[in-house]
Amino acid sequence: KAEEERLANELQEKYQAAIAAADAAFKGADYNTAETRYTEASGLKPDEKYPKDQLAAIAKKREELAKKEEEEQKAKELDAKYQAAIAAGDAAFGKEGWDEATTKYTEASGLKPTEKYPKDQLAAIAARKAAAEKAAAEAAKQKELDEKYAAMIAAADEAFGKEDWDKATAKYTEASGVKPTEKYPKDQLAL
Repeated sequence: KAEEERLANELQEKYQAAIAAADAAFKGADYNTAETRYTEASGLKPDEKYPKDQLAAIAKKREELAKKEEEEQKAKELDAKYQAAIAAGDAAFGKEGWDEATTKYTEASGLKPTEKYPKDQLAAIAARKAAAEKAAAEAAKQKELDEKYAAMIAAADEAFGKEDWDKATAKYTEASGVKPTEKYPKDQLAL
């Protein structure tokens, strides 16, 4: 009986040592050592529930870590794609390649919908395109006005050369109405 007690005490001490080492390793996030020691403890006392529960907890921790690592990897990949789209958008924006910049900033905004920068850049592109369209419309209008003025001056000069004073006066007056700041038609009318 004394031998049985000694063996039981020795078993209990080994079990307690294995559990203590396993708990310390688990607390320190050394899951491989913890798993080894909990397995050892479970082998010493197969009916004990605690080591089995801790082995299940280790498996769960490993799953959580793997999931977290996967999420971090996906976040890194997403960030890399976002940064590449922004870089390409910025490069196109710098060259006034509005269509390509719009495509890249839209892509970046789709990858990270909460980011403000791509939206700001899309608004800047819209503003610049609108300004360019307005400038082009004004330039076309000015060109049309210049052509109309030039045609009137040419007709007035032709009439002036033929000494058709009434027609020359009418055309110089008309040209002066089209471009009131021009001096030439006024000077011709004064002659």
